[in-house]
Amino acid sequence: MIEGNQQDAERRHVSAYDIADALGQPRPTEQQRAVIEAELAPALVIAGAGSGKTETMANRVLWLLANGHATAGQVLGLTFTRKAAGELATRIRERIAQLAEKGLVAGDYDAFDPPLVATYNSFANTIFRDNAILLGRESDGAVLGEASAWQLARRIVVASGDERLAGLGRSVDTLTKDMLTLSRAISENVVDPADVVAMAERFASVADLPLGGKGAYAEVDKLAAKVGALPVLVELAAEFAATKTARGFVEYSDQVALALEIVRGVPAVVADFRDRYRIVLLDEYQDTSVVQTWLLAELFADHAVMAVGDPNQSIYGWRGASAANLEGFGRQFGAADAGGVQQFALSTSWRNGHDILAVANAIVEPLAGESTVRVQRLEASPAASRLRVEVVFEQTLADEADAAARWLRDQLATAPGAWAEGKPAADSPPSASMLFRARKTQGVFIDALRRHGVPFHVLGVGGLLAEPEIADLVCALTVVGDPSAGSELVRLLAGAHWRVGVRDLKGLGRVASWLASRDYAQKPLDDDLRTLLRNSVADGEGGSIIDALDFVATARPGHGALGVFSDLGLTRLRSAGHTFARLRARSGLDLLDFVTFVEQELRLDIEVIANETHSLGGANMDAFFDALSGYLAVDESASLSGFLGWLREAEWRDGLAPRPEEPEPGTVQLMTIHGAKGLEHDIVVVPRMVSGELPGNPGDGYTGWLSYGTLPYEFRGDAAELPVFEWQGAETRKELVAEQKLFSERVRARHELEERRLAYVAVTRARHALLLTGSFWASQTKPRTPSPFLLPLAEAGVIGALPEAPDNESNPAGDHVDTLTWPLDPLGDRRVRVEWAAGAVRAAAPGDEGRWARDLDLLLEERRRRLREGTVVDVPSRVSASRFKDFVTDPAAVAASLRRPMPERPYRATRLGTLFHDWVEQRYGIGGSTDVIDALAREIDDDDPPIELEELDRLKRTFERSAWAGLAAVDVEREIHLPLDGQVIICKIDAVYFDGERYQVVDWKTGKAPKDAADLEQKQLQLALYRLAYARWKGIDPDLIDAVFYFVSDDTIVTPQRIFDEDELVELWRAVAG
Repeated sequence: MIEGNQQDAERRHVSAYDIADALGQPRPTEQQRAVIEAELAPALVIAGAGSGKTETMANRVLWLLANGHATAGQVLGLTFTRKAAGELATRIRERIAQLAEKGLVAGDYDAFDPPLVATYNSFANTIFRDNAILLGRESDGAVLGEASAWQLARRIVVASGDERLAGLGRSVDTLTKDMLTLSRAISENVVDPADVVAMAERFASVADLPLGGKGAYAEVDKLAAKVGALPVLVELAAEFAATKTARGFVEYSDQVALALEIVRGVPAVVADFRDRYRIVLLDEYQDTSVVQTWLLAELFADHAVMAVGDPNQSIYGWRGASAANLEGFGRQFGAADAGGVQQFALSTSWRNGHDILAVANAIVEPLAGESTVRVQRLEASPAASRLRVEVVFEQTLADEADAAARWLRDQLATAPGAWAEGKPAADSPPSASMLFRARKTQGVFIDALRRHGVPFHVLGVGGLLAEPEIADLVCALTVVGDPSAGSELVRLLAGAHWRVGVRDLKGLGRVASWLASRDYAQKPLDDDLRTLLRNSVADGEGGSIIDALDFVATARPGHGALGVFSDLGLTRLRSAGHTFARLRARSGLDLLDFVTFVEQELRLDIEVIANETHSLGGANMDAFFDALSGYLAVDESASLSGFLGWLREAEWRDGLAPRPEEPEPGTVQLMTIHGAKGLEHDIVVVPRMVSGELPGNPGDGYTGWLSYGTLPYEFRGDAAELPVFEWQGAETRKELVAEQKLFSERVRARHELEERRLAYVAVTRARHALLLTGSFWASQTKPRTPSPFLLPLAEAGVIGALPEAPDNESNPAGDHVDTLTWPLDPLGDRRVRVEWAAGAVRAAAPGDEGRWARDLDLLLEERRRRLREGTVVDVPSRVSASRFKDFVTDPAAVAASLRRPMPERPYRATRLGTLFHDWVEQRYGIGGSTDVIDALAREIDDDDPPIELEELDRLKRTFERSAWAGLAAVDVEREIHLPLDGQVIICKIDAVYFDGERYQVVDWKTGKAPKDAADLEQKQLQLALYRLAYARWKGIDPDLIDAVFYFVSDDTIVTPQRIFDEDELVELWRAVAG
């Protein structure tokens, strides 16, 4: 046994086995022991999925501490997500405490100096904030979350008067996304924007190349247009960056680039970090971006750095991560005179069953030759389950979803013990997930899960927007905010609310075309004018069926253009037109109020309550309004169009980000494969294992950097690993197109490798049971074939045989189209029963002379009198001075609120006012305020509104210029309870000053100054109460006290011409309270 009090670190040797034995933990494997006891030099660990890397890293920290190589506070651990950082920190902290109890920590153990475990971005942000002054930046600048960055970027795009933007034919939201993508790429790759513009200008010359063969080679013009958009997008990105700097904002992508700038320019910062952290652990290293690796190499090259990663799990290339980071680790971190770095492997999976690992290894086998880093095949642990991986390949998507739902139902009914022992066991329910490459077909699987009674939970914004009630709400909002949202309007018109048939929908399109060819007086346009109009608008801005619906709703009866509709269809279309007219009339409301109004106008609030087959409808609606409130927290005056654009962007990003939720036993969690990274479940289904879906095709084809808003590969830090487009050598359009096709094939090959890694991540999420599904037919006219990832598995016998071809030559769903009745009946085959039940209820209802008629008459009369005469409401025993004016100016509204208290929306201005008041209190040295400010500041974290902090800073600066900045207050935040005619008025006075003769009560206001004399007279009631209360408390004459408002936001002092005295206040109160 090792003595815990041995102090000589040089003679001390505690092995990994000693530590495991002392803590009662299983002994590490030989691979794990090698990692734990590695020398204090740069080391690379290739850790396969489920190989216990978190446990191994924690045990390495214990070994370092036990052998005196470092203290706990000298250990730095970095990982990708907050969730992973929390798990690693907890594991290390608990194990160190256990080690200390056993007396195995060398030297003095300080529990208050633990290892620092953080995310890569938060670590970079710490470097930036601690040294921001060296760059001339503010250290307390706010971090822009996704919502606030989107809003700021969108404002810049909207405000731009650059005519080149209109020529791109792209929407405001698409341009915002293009600009943000390019801006972040420039920052993350530390690129000079001028170089990008210069390259784009050189590329423009390809449009002037001679043909070189038959045909016009129009592809060249398209390429020139896409790359030609870079200059204007770079200018917008530069304005975005300048605005962030001016306002003190930073994005996550800025944090690392700014930190890199600091460490490259200030050697003392590097020396400090190398001295502070003797040991560095880098987790999920394959997920780091190029600029992150540059930063870490600047800080810790030739240091005791251990990077842990798996090139087969590098799936975040879309945001700059690269599996090549692992290959370059030795070059970046190894000593120049050393023969490379130490390399280790963790290749035993403690998570996956035998057959699951066979599938995973087969999927990534083609990747072996793509990397200089050797990746060993994953081996199963002795306790691994031996369940066979199941494969279902059906004829149609509906059959596939049904089979997946039935399989999940059966698996959830099997207790976990059955997987290991082959017999049922009474343990807790298993965890389960369904992992999608894309959410396009998710709704079909959700319907199947509902039919079979399988509990499920859709994770993320993307899943929320797919829910029918949310989809209807978003469609309605889109129709109001976007006159080109024809698809969204068709969904609503054809849905259960209006049930407009196909013939009438087609007629609406004909009316749209008719209107597009006429002027405001509905007279035909001549051909030249029609051509000019067509050329003056962007794509998709021609004839609008939304405009057509407005016309249908307002056209005179018998108008010739209405002849294309059936009578019933015309009635329903008019109803829809009037509804959307009402919605547009209210579109000037506060956005939260407007969305609520749309929900109620479409009766979606009633629908989610009444739908007994969809119990999560109410929860979905609550979640949507939570997302809206989060967006509004950034800017209460946010526009509808901005919110809808952010929703689309949030849906895309949400599907690609790791999910923070823990597994829910007994419930199937639905998410994307990207979102499942870092998670594991007992049961996993990977649907749509078909060509074109997994592996999927990029939305813009295999264009690589030849797309809008994409940074050319030559500027990326990992350019050496990316396909090359050798456009400079082309002397004709023909040669350029040929080279572009070769480039596209290189991009395709690289994309397939990325998709393999994605499939590998998907299957390795499963501990015990794995189902892979697919089908020939979905909505397409040509059949899908089984995924190329499945075919080798079937040939090798790892999975069952796959069908070679579909049973039908055409989509079987198309055979039944002629039997479909449209529009669909929302009651379906329940209509007869529902109508019978409704009739029975009406028949059973008593008439006017029924047994309850007299009682109902009395109740109705009582209600009429109460509404006519009002209801007496007891006045609260304590009333705040700020509400006094409400009692005396609008007693009916106060009475209503007292009868039925309603929760108030937490306005941003309220929190801003609280922050400012507490800052003033702290400024004057009143104890206890710092805790309040810190608590409120913690609420404004990286994902919360930076606008608040900017506004708070502005208020502080304004106050420091005010007349009170240099004065000493005699009282600050003084609370006085003022008795007034038997009532207690709570007065909380902001500040009181004394000039030797007179007192002055000041009330700070962060809102707007009174708009007129009547408004000021109401507001002065608060000052009157403050003056009277302070005079009573001080024992002086109220006439010796002045009272003013200081509206800090406007830097305006407002002094009422007269302030009510005590008698006038009592008279006002008695008029209300009686």
